[in-house]
Amino acid sequence: MGSKSIPTKYHNRISEKIPSTIIPIFSSFSVYFAAMNSATKTALLSKAQETLREQIKDIQHQLTELQNSSEVEEKSSAGDKYETHQEMLHQSRDILEKRLSSSRIMLNQLNAVPVKELDKVQEGALLKLPMGNIWVSVPMGKVVVDGLDFQLVSQDSPLIQALWELKKGESGSFRGNSITISEIY
Repeated sequence: MGSKSIPTKYHNRISEKIPSTIIPIFSSFSVYFAAMNSATKTALLSKAQETLREQIKDIQHQLTELQNSSEVEEKSSAGDKYETHQEMLHQSRDILEKRLSSSRIMLNQLNAVPVKELDKVQEGALLKLPMGNIWVSVPMGKVVVDGLDFQLVSQDSPLIQALWELKKGESGSFRGNSITISEIY
């Protein structure tokens, strides 16, 4: 992470607020993280929403293709082969419908996550931890914004439960390790 450079759009903003003699003291990542806070959350929200909408669209397309396949097969098949094929299509449709429902629920949950700055670990908090950047939102996994990796996790994840309500500089115990919150927004 230390080798990442600050994107120009943020570097210019930082340079206006922080004298150039101070910037080298901080790692570029720290300055970048500090400059982003709410903007980072907004970017993460947009990226996650886009990903989920694409996922929903893809699943809907797969369901349409499955339906079309079923209709074509109805016209040309008979007997046990037809029944086996129909059962496979039914199982595939059930799986896709569950995925579609899950993606829609996750999108609704994501839309309810606050993007304001926070001072303790709770839903909507953006954390800088020794193991990386985490946004307490939905259990979506890795999202990359401006070249930085963020893990989107729910407030029910064991790690977040271990850090719940802690503030910057405080530590919690997770799987036998002490984890200190470096930054929180």
